[in-house]
Amino acid sequence: MTPEIARNSPQPPKVLLSYWFAKTWDLDAALDGLPAKPMLFADSGAYSAWTKGVRIDRADYLAWLKRWAHHITVASNLDVIRDVDATLDNQRWLERNGVDVIPVFHTGTDFAVLDSLAKSYPYIGLGGMVGAASSSNHRWAAECFKRTRQHQTCFHAFGMTHPKVLGSLPWYSADSATWANGQRYGQVPCWTGRRMENLHLGRPDTIYKHARHIRRYGVDPGGFADRTRFDRKDAIAVSAASWHAYESFMRQRHGAIKCPDKVDGMHVYLVQTIIRDMRDAITAIGRQHD
Repeated sequence: MTPEIARNSPQPPKVLLSYWFAKTWDLDAALDGLPAKPMLFADSGAYSAWTKGVRIDRADYLAWLKRWAHHITVASNLDVIRDVDATLDNQRWLERNGVDVIPVFHTGTDFAVLDSLAKSYPYIGLGGMVGAASSSNHRWAAECFKRTRQHQTCFHAFGMTHPKVLGSLPWYSADSATWANGQRYGQVPCWTGRRMENLHLGRPDTIYKHARHIRRYGVDPGGFADRTRFDRKDAIAVSAASWHAYESFMRQRHGAIKCPDKVDGMHVYLVQTIIRDMRDAITAIGRQHD
């Protein structure tokens, strides 16, 4: 279990790794020598596998969770896309074999399933929102919160960081899969203290407007304004530190989100699929606390 962290103390970096992408990683080596130990959310990556026509073997997922248990803060169930019964069977099987995993409830599933889960699990992941309209996601998530209010259920938002959805409800945790899009698509998210702005690489008008915020994250804005000077590490640093700062803002906005046997939320986990990016992100966040 993660050590208790005081509400006002510096929060550690938060990383989400999926078995599908990280099953061959040596996590001891990947996390060695970093300035901060991250809180690690372990996910199966079942949806990514499903899109490729592959089903993850639950015995392999179990072995991976046990192998890296000394790094893992929280783990989620191996959900079977569009098969509620098989998903619940995996939940029970993983628990019988010695690992605690939070259940996952998807859009389109009968709310009776959520009602049942909330009676036994204080922390539940909500999935299926990626790609849907923010208004429909907001209505669906709000209904999940409403139906489980008597149980004081805590929720994780899988792949959902839209301000309308995330900012209006007291989520315990969420994860961002788009945080590293800067080096891929030329847009770097930058938290300004009030909102997340997109810095368009190579466009000085969008860069120097937020120069003081970029410098606050330890990066020279000139490297973003002039693509010939661009360094991917700078994009990782600004993006990772910005999402970490946004997490702090959300914690202040909603107050401490309590979850039994866990550190108070909220927590924003950065989805990691590349070891180098993960190490650079953790280093950037750790540097903010130096």
